[in-house]
Amino acid sequence: MHPRMGRADGRRAAIDAANVHNRSMEHRAVIESTTVEAVQQLLSQHAFLQAFATEVGVDTGQIEISDDTDAVQASMPWAFRTDRAGIPSLAQKFLPQEVQLDWWQQWKHSDPDGDIRVELHGRPAATCTGRASLSQNGDDVEYVVVTETKTSGVPWPLGGKVESMINKDLVGWILSVQARVANREG
Repeated sequence: MHPRMGRADGRRAAIDAANVHNRSMEHRAVIESTTVEAVQQLLSQHAFLQAFATEVGVDTGQIEISDDTDAVQASMPWAFRTDRAGIPSLAQKFLPQEVQLDWWQQWKHSDPDGDIRVELHGRPAATCTGRASLSQNGDDVEYVVVTETKTSGVPWPLGGKVESMINKDLVGWILSVQARVANREG
């Protein structure tokens, strides 16, 4: 605690400092020569989800897709080793050798908005939630996902840095792979 701060001021400063790293992050991609409707359908097809998981380089469990009158939802469990290329060395220090996570997404039928949730199991645990939108821009579709990540099991102040790293380096990379596969498969 700073010598001139009271106890409440010190706690508020610690909370404010932690929140600096917990800001939402925007991820953008362009899916070329297609329509919003085509991308919405593609993102929830079994063959696309399998190609997406393969491109990320994960072992996937059973892909589940449910379609009701309001939205289509897809989920799949993933497992991957953290000692492989692309995983930052700082992340490797805090993650287990094999990460187990669940990927879940939902796309509404009535508009081009969706939700994404990635849950990282174990210690540390993390949950990344995101709001996705698709918009037509000429012949292309802009894919924008705004995400926020929360961790548990990581001490402060390191927790905020790990959250930011997961949000930017892991989830951001996964979403860029999703767009790359959509460009190839679409």
